[in-house]
Amino acid sequence: MSIRAREASAALLLLVGCAGGGDAARRDMETLRAEVRSLRKDNEDLVRKVEALGARVEVISTRLARSAVPAKDEPEKAPVIPPDLAVVRVEPSARSARTPPPVSTSVAIAEPDPERLEALSRRNHRDLAADADSELKRARQRAGGDRARALEEFAARYPRHPSADNALVEASVAWVEAGRAEAACGAARRAADEYPAGDAMSDALERLAWCESRRGARDAERRLLERLVSEFPRTSAAERAGTRLATLPGRTGESPEGPARSSP
Repeated sequence: MSIRAREASAALLLLVGCAGGGDAARRDMETLRAEVRSLRKDNEDLVRKVEALGARVEVISTRLARSAVPAKDEPEKAPVIPPDLAVVRVEPSARSARTPPPVSTSVAIAEPDPERLEALSRRNHRDLAADADSELKRARQRAGGDRARALEEFAARYPRHPSADNALVEASVAWVEAGRAEAACGAARRAADEYPAGDAMSDALERLAWCESRRGARDAERRLLERLVSEFPRTSAAERAGTRLATLPGRTGESPEGPARSSP
């Protein structure tokens, strides 16, 4: 019921009450008056909100019009606020027939990687495993730094391959042959850190002990060799570690006289 209709009903009830409608008519009249006051207050609040929204839209539109000046070769961008957006003040009894302005929902589509699509389209992992084995075989056929780089790339491309840790240890050996000791130690450290439960762990520890020996860190070398002998006692790397430990001083911190370095 609109405000005017309720006011008319209240006036009618007032006349009826004056004509002797009794207490019931007066109660109805008071109820209608309370509803009219509530509707008027709601209407005033709505008008203030609409006016505030309209002012904000005008301020934003003015700022964008002043700052967004496209370059000569740059295409003009679509306005943030649609040009047909308008704030219309309506009475509470009226209903707006306007439809919301169209909003662009276009999203740039990135082209997928063809290699990933090909891999996803395969029915099982047999083809991927065959590709990985072939790549590892080709990497092992190289020499020197090329072999080391190819083996490290293989481990990066196939980190879950059963021979990924072995490839890193082999890359460490290849880096030594190429005269790149720091790169060799980095590859061995990756093998030990990333594959602590791998079957190449003993070889990785042996190479790390060689790295510590190379830089003169006898205590660190001894700890690695002792760990190698303790955790991997039946490996050839543990046998070589035992031989190396026999040449080191008995107590950590002592400096040996004429020590022999660990095998690279």
